[in-house]
Amino acid sequence: MEALLELEKMQRVLSLMSSRGLSHTDSSCGGAAADRFLAQFLLFMCRSYFMFHGLDVNKPQAIFKYLPVLSFTESYIYQLDASNEDCLHVVPDDNTSKVLGKKEESLNETSLSQMIEPLEGLLQCQGLMTDRLRTELKSGIQYWSLERKLCQALLRNEKISIEDVMMAIHLKSFDYRVLNLLMFQLTGQHVNELHMDFLSVSEFLVEISDDL
Repeated sequence: MEALLELEKMQRVLSLMSSRGLSHTDSSCGGAAADRFLAQFLLFMCRSYFMFHGLDVNKPQAIFKYLPVLSFTESYIYQLDASNEDCLHVVPDDNTSKVLGKKEESLNETSLSQMIEPLEGLLQCQGLMTDRLRTELKSGIQYWSLERKLCQALLRNEKISIEDVMMAIHLKSFDYRVLNLLMFQLTGQHVNELHMDFLSVSEFLVEISDDL
């Protein structure tokens, strides 16, 4: 029953985002986009994650046993990330951007926190939530806020802080860490700190490479 209530909360969040023009869902191509997302996500998990958790990618049961929780979590975070990106080109002082300004206002740090709460609640109901997972989800809120701060500064030709840039690069891959922590929970393993440290360095290098 609790899980159903959390799913209802998620549906309300997604409906709210759609009503404010913040959702990237398009009924004409939503099915195809969803299929592409699932295929890409499945390939990504098999290539980058399962080997670290003792799972054999040649055994379908090892893949599909955990796929529902992992893909749902990633797609929910992806939707929030895409919505946040809608606000990045908005300059608050520009009176010609009233509609986009409303989008930015609707996605302040408080509302982003509220939007991610249903995911936290659902993971809690499934017995998967940990303090560390909660911390990583909060780092996502911090990243989205920092992303807006940096982009707005660039649009205004203001000086940006190198410390903010480095912090944003570090925080950007928070969803990867969330997925890895979920894998440890789903497989009943203790978190491998060496594994997490390795991924932290790997994620950092990948993000820098993507930006070059």
